Amino acid sequence: MATHAGKRHPGRSLTQRGIDTAAEWSGLLADKLNAVADPRAKLLRKRRWALRLGVFFALSSVFWIGVTALLASWSTPVWALFIPSPIAVGAAFLATLALLRYRFLRGEPLPPARTNAARRLPPWGSAARQPMMSLAESQRGLYSLLGVLERGRMLPADELWEIRAAAEQTAATMAATASEVASMERTVKATPQSRPHLAPTIAAFAAQLDRGARQYTEMVSAAAQLVSATNSGALSSSPMSQRRYREQLTSATDRLSGWAQAFDELGRLRGA
Repeated sequence: MATHAGKRHPGRSLTQRGIDTAAEWSGLLADKLNAVADPRAKLLRKRRWALRLGVFFALSSVFWIGVTALLASWSTPVWALFIPSPIAVGAAFLATLALLRYRFLRGEPLPPARTNAARRLPPWGSAARQPMMSLAESQRGLYSLLGVLERGRMLPADELWEIRAAAEQTAATMAATASEVASMERTVKATPQSRPHLAPTIAAFAAQLDRGARQYTEMVSAAAQLVSATNSGALSSSPMSQRRYREQLTSATDRLSGWAQAFDELGRLRGA
């Protein structure tokens, strides 16, 4: 039986390695797709291409003007000058269009950067994957709601800033914790002898990630209630309702910020 177990073990290792490789490639593909769909990255790419095209056509125009001048200095027949000169004029025209487009794009304000775009989910089977998936979904909802709150001026700018800061701090803390969990899980796979020592820590970190994801979702739900009540017109006739929903959102934000700060300080103590 030991022989059969030894024969099965390499097969399981190869299968797990294949799953991990597929998960890594899928994460890379998701990162690429997020980068392509990012409005800020799109605008920056348009600016770069407009500038590159403008410089390219400007240099091309200068080159063909030089060719035309060189041919004219060689007493070339007049009809021969009609070959490079239209090319120079056309390149100059295209350079002007490209540089004008670059100037127009520079005048457009950059959309806010996506904070979660570059974060890759932990591998399949990781205890940190489900909380981080929940975080990613909640983040998309929160930033959409923050845009609605900001455009509708439903909250003061300082409160919106506090919500955004708490969300970013929590996401960064959870991402760092998820990375530690994934690292410990890889260690357990590589050295099974370390499982009794690392398993309790992995479980504790996973529980904290679940708690952080739940509190993040609570903050998103409170923001959604405020937006929904405002759009339905309930708040315009009830200042008490407005105060109650704002207090719920503030309380959820404070709890989330407190969790992130406490867990971040605990991580610094572990590192020290």
